[in-house]
Amino acid sequence: MQRPVEEQIKAAFQKTVDAFGGIDVVCNNAGVLNESEWEKTVSINLVGMIRVAYVALEHMNKQRGGRGGVVVNTASLAGLGPLPSCPVYTATKHGVIGFTRAMAMASLGSDYGVRFNALCPGFVDTVLLTNISGRLGQFAHLSELTQRLVDTFGIMNVSKVAEGLMQLLTDENKTGEALIIMPDGNKFAEFPSQA
Repeated sequence: MQRPVEEQIKAAFQKTVDAFGGIDVVCNNAGVLNESEWEKTVSINLVGMIRVAYVALEHMNKQRGGRGGVVVNTASLAGLGPLPSCPVYTATKHGVIGFTRAMAMASLGSDYGVRFNALCPGFVDTVLLTNISGRLGQFAHLSELTQRLVDTFGIMNVSKVAEGLMQLLTDENKTGEALIIMPDGNKFAEFPSQA
């Protein structure tokens, strides 16, 4: 039996296909931060993101009649290095990057014609950052450390993240990449060789 959330995701994709004849781009942006409700954080940030990516692949996969395209999953700078006050959030965003990189390789190896990339923004002026100290749960005593990190890295406007998204959408040579987005510029994360 399908879960109601999965049914809603499939219905939204089908409605989009019916309206536009197919799907070329998916911006898979799921994210909450609440260390007290860690299971919900895992469910939304990781499980929800995977569900959307799999439904997207059903529609975009060239081996099944899709047109190919690109899926961009929103991770975080915390997906590349730990945010000590948010270990569950950190784990989910590491998972987003690992999943994205593995899906990129699977798509290439299977000739699906779908690119997978991850956005890894630092601190962004969104609801996620608002009152972060109230959502640290058992790690609330580390809220000053978190604030020092925010002060060190700075806070970006959402439009800065949108610029990075456009870079990943338009550069057809990019797949399996994690784009770090910071106030002073963007750069691609470096990973050990898969050879």
